[in-house]
Amino acid sequence: MANLQIGNMQGLPTELTSFLTTLQAQIMNVQNRTDQLERLAAENARLTTELDYARTTIANLQKQLGSQSAPEKNFSEISLSNPAGAVGAPDKNKEPGLEASTWATKASVSLPVTAPKMSTVPSARRIAASVRMFALPSGPSGYEYVYIPRSRRLKHKEVRSSLRTLGVDSSRLLDINFPARGVIGILVHVQYADTFKAKLTNASVEILDAFDPLDPDNVADPKYASLSTHELANTAAMLHHDRCLQALQFLRPHVAIPVGHFFCEEGWISEDEIPTRTTLTNATGGSLFKPGTYRGSMGVSVLISPHCPYAVTQIPMPSKYALAVKIGSLRIVCLYLPPNMPTHDVLHVLSSIPLTHDTILCGDFNARLGSVTGDYASNSRGLALCSWIEERSLSVVNADLAPCIPTYISFRNNYEISSIIDLFITNMPLINPSLHIATDLSLGSDHRLLSLSFTYDLQHSTNMPPPLRKTWNLSRLNEPDVHALYAHTFNQNSTSLLSTLQDIVQNPPLTRPNIDAITDEFNLLIYDSLNSSIGHRPSRPNHWKSFWNVALQTAADRRNQCYKKWRLAIGIDKVVWWTKHKHAQAEFRSQVQQAKRQSWHVFCQSMERDFSKATSKIKQLKRHRQPQHTFQHDDGPAVAAATMCDYLATVYSGHILPATRPPAPMTTCNSVPFASDDSPFTSPIVEEFMQFMPNRKAPGPDHIRAEMLKPFAGNGHMFQSIATHRRSGTLATMATLNSVGACRSGFSLLLSSRLYKTFVRPKFEYGLAISTLLKQDIKVLESIQDKCLRMIVGGHATSSTIVLKHICNLPSMKFRADALMAKFCIRSRFLPAQCLLSLLHRHHTIYSSLVSLGKTHLLSNLPPTLKLRSPSAVKNHFESIREAGFATFLQSNTQVLIQACRPVLGVDPILFLPASRVERSRLIRWRMGWLPGKPKECPCGSDHTSRRHLLDCPLVPMALFEQLPQPDQDQIHRIDFAITSLPLSSQEPRPAYWIPLLTILWHIDVICNPDGDYSHETEHGALWI
Repeated sequence: MANLQIGNMQGLPTELTSFLTTLQAQIMNVQNRTDQLERLAAENARLTTELDYARTTIANLQKQLGSQSAPEKNFSEISLSNPAGAVGAPDKNKEPGLEASTWATKASVSLPVTAPKMSTVPSARRIAASVRMFALPSGPSGYEYVYIPRSRRLKHKEVRSSLRTLGVDSSRLLDINFPARGVIGILVHVQYADTFKAKLTNASVEILDAFDPLDPDNVADPKYASLSTHELANTAAMLHHDRCLQALQFLRPHVAIPVGHFFCEEGWISEDEIPTRTTLTNATGGSLFKPGTYRGSMGVSVLISPHCPYAVTQIPMPSKYALAVKIGSLRIVCLYLPPNMPTHDVLHVLSSIPLTHDTILCGDFNARLGSVTGDYASNSRGLALCSWIEERSLSVVNADLAPCIPTYISFRNNYEISSIIDLFITNMPLINPSLHIATDLSLGSDHRLLSLSFTYDLQHSTNMPPPLRKTWNLSRLNEPDVHALYAHTFNQNSTSLLSTLQDIVQNPPLTRPNIDAITDEFNLLIYDSLNSSIGHRPSRPNHWKSFWNVALQTAADRRNQCYKKWRLAIGIDKVVWWTKHKHAQAEFRSQVQQAKRQSWHVFCQSMERDFSKATSKIKQLKRHRQPQHTFQHDDGPAVAAATMCDYLATVYSGHILPATRPPAPMTTCNSVPFASDDSPFTSPIVEEFMQFMPNRKAPGPDHIRAEMLKPFAGNGHMFQSIATHRRSGTLATMATLNSVGACRSGFSLLLSSRLYKTFVRPKFEYGLAISTLLKQDIKVLESIQDKCLRMIVGGHATSSTIVLKHICNLPSMKFRADALMAKFCIRSRFLPAQCLLSLLHRHHTIYSSLVSLGKTHLLSNLPPTLKLRSPSAVKNHFESIREAGFATFLQSNTQVLIQACRPVLGVDPILFLPASRVERSRLIRWRMGWLPGKPKECPCGSDHTSRRHLLDCPLVPMALFEQLPQPDQDQIHRIDFAITSLPLSSQEPRPAYWIPLLTILWHIDVICNPDGDYSHETEHGALWI
């Protein structure tokens, strides 16, 4: 058949000829595969023979080395060369091709044995470093940069070598950088700084104490020559920021973290850029995800079905590798024991688990038990685990219900790897057990899904269905017919309840009626009336995900199909189907991420439509993220509530009160027992007698005298300033808000700024209205606000927020503090005369804080015609003062970016005009100077990417600039003028230059960020019709 020729098939029917041709091709294909498999089998046999020979050779060499290890022999003269005929002699039984084998050739070479290295005496520097490792911290802590001059370009190695020549301990130099031309920056610990400076001084090396790494003069690159002073300052800050991050990458982890905190305190980097060992922890305290990785490690999580009808209680565990829960009398302990964990640590974790009755251990043990579970191999951890199981009379469920079925399946180097390392271990007899291992299901992991089911009687757990909130389509009540039906049904069903209430009112009973029963009956009437009129609406299940769609289900089915094909494939087909499975897995993950991003954007857009709904949703998310401290009981929440009630009943039962109680005070119906007007202890008399109190006497039962209090009477309170005190809580709230969506990839800048004003700013404004603030307090408040705003837009630690506050219409904290003080003083003027604050101010005018608070700029310039009782009038007056202050600021300020913004206060239209997320982002980044951003070489090759060059760059079509409005002055940038000329309302018609403006910014973004993805942008400005 293989030699069938065309000529031999003449005269045969066409169908038979076609069939024979196809059959011949298939036979040739099978023959080729057979030949390939035979070649692979021959190569496998040859490699097996070579491996056996190599093992024999290694054993002989080890024996020879052991026989030659006598102490009187000289190690330098010992050789591992085999005796004649051992290795050098040819082997007649050797497989052909052995001489060409790389590993066989290497193994056959005789290598001389060198003498072992003798241990050297540790140096004094190494001994000092070891002593510091075991010494308690003492003295000042922190780090310092020491700046010295340099005469030419130097390498880090040359600097360390030269300083070592001067007697400097180079191991104490943490970082060396070159912040400016002719300057070297060296980072040292503060405890070594004095010694380091002394050695430099003795060597006549000048120390540059006045050097500032953020000075704009440090930027000496010619490509930055055309930048303004403000842009040079930002460039210097960014360069130093990059130097700090580069330094942290080369430091050891235990040093990089404190150095990172030092950089953060100096304002050079942000807190998010400080190196950390873990980023996300679960209930056991172990890390779930390492930075930049997709897969988890060192953590255990338990997922509880929302349909579970029983109470699940978490049990504290001493190990971070275990997580235990209790359902009635059943205890389930979930474990993850990493492969690199020592065996004795594994046994220590297992021994710390209390093996009470009815306990199940499950999880990834990374232990192969060999013949116990039907695995083809075992490891040292498996042998230790077998002994531990036998000592405690435990049983392995896998061995009885699923022997020889692997729980770990992978495909590496074109070979399938499988083992049984995911186990169920228990000390209880299981009734009707069933263990299913989904070997044909792909879940993106090498571990298979194990499902154990059995019959169990939960004796101490009550079947409590999960509480579900009743919901109805209440919007239908706006329909007249439905509204009338609902009212009629309620009136008809409430006749009995109405008669009961009338009887209680007309004929009051001797005993108190059960108000709870009446309330429940009234609620039930409403529920029944709603069910009869508009119908009950089923609630959304807890597992419902809005981003899941038919396309994702199709991709998941395709991934599982390829995985099943790979499991059933034989031979070389396994490679083909494994490749297809990996591609299907990557495609499925990509579609899931895309769907989640799309769902996230839909959520952000829904939040922006209604601010009241957005605030309520943010409150709900914040409440869920806050830790809830609840009292738990092993038998469920019902037993916990009953236990707490019994405990509180014993606390307030009155059993600790004395047996005899004093009689109650007499009461009079006319007046109080004393006359306050006739009291001889008036305020002036008390103050007069206080002035005559002696210094050396203790008039009360204590031993406190006047002279003890006078030395620190002027200290006031012993706490931090209010600005410093509120800093940590404010940043924590902002971090929560940032995580739920107030960030660059989440909500819009307009919504984020409004949420900041609603949730975050009141946190550190608390108490400002009654506080006398110093300049340093105002500076701290400004830094808090700047840091919060940088968290929203993603700026670095020293990025300017002047433009950001202007386009969001956020006042400075100096103005906010003055406004709060002024409003407080205005409200205090109209308080009732009997109010405590009015009485204190009237009797203590000299020492009243209202006097110092009333000296603010806003309160001292109030016009006499201003209606102080009208909050809107006061607010408008304060805004006019802020407008005048901003106009003065523009006249005295030379910053390019703020001068390019609108000269009036208010929210910039670029935050709310119809535009896509990417288009709005470009408008905002242009306003803030982040687009074009840090100047770099322009792809056109004529200049760097500055705001000035982009007006003339040949990569941006000049026809687009001709469609922009022309500014009156040449100093005004055409793009800035076009953005400033945008209408103040989205209801106005779209300007003709709107699409050219967005197209220009798109070209600039492509030039400055060529690595971005711009394929999805086909039409600019399409949302504004």
